[in-house]
Amino acid sequence: MKRIVEVEKIAVKNIGKICAWEIYNLDLIHEKLYTPIFDKLMVFVTATGNMGTVWIIAALIMMLIEPDFKDGYTMLIALMLCIMIGNLTIKNIVRRQRPFFHKDYKLLIKQPRDFSFPSGHTLSSFAAATVIFLTNPYCGIVAYLYAALIALSRLYLRVHFFTDVGFSLFAGIGIGYAANVIMRTGIMDFLPKIR
Repeated sequence: MKRIVEVEKIAVKNIGKICAWEIYNLDLIHEKLYTPIFDKLMVFVTATGNMGTVWIIAALIMMLIEPDFKDGYTMLIALMLCIMIGNLTIKNIVRRQRPFFHKDYKLLIKQPRDFSFPSGHTLSSFAAATVIFLTNPYCGIVAYLYAALIALSRLYLRVHFFTDVGFSLFAGIGIGYAANVIMRTGIMDFLPKIR
């Protein structure tokens, strides 16, 4: 029992060091990039990622372009997987507090009420960008760049840690590929089509 307590103390100490390192780097990135215009840009960019808004609009545009809606549905499936896996499951298991819980930041956006890990904005953005990339690599590169900008906005605005965003980037790519595989297997063929 004594050994377990010692291991827990070491773990808490190391987590504290990692958290302090991440907060230091959040401050550094904000300080290096700060301008009043960049403040406004990051607030706008992060708002487009709220509830996956920009990606839902992209999915609807894809549905208008493609008669059988397959790629649009794939993106919507990816976004639903992000909600189920990231927001409803991992966030509530890990229950990581956001950076402003550890340091008194003056936020430029409304304080998020959910947990920090993973970053839902980053997760959904990279999942959606992956679906676009698999459909059209040229558009996909633009989508990845915008997804990266959304991820940067979460760090700049100091509402996520680097590890939240880094994990979400790779997990989002994986979810985008998984949604593509699900759609291509034909198990979603019951979804409505024009033709």
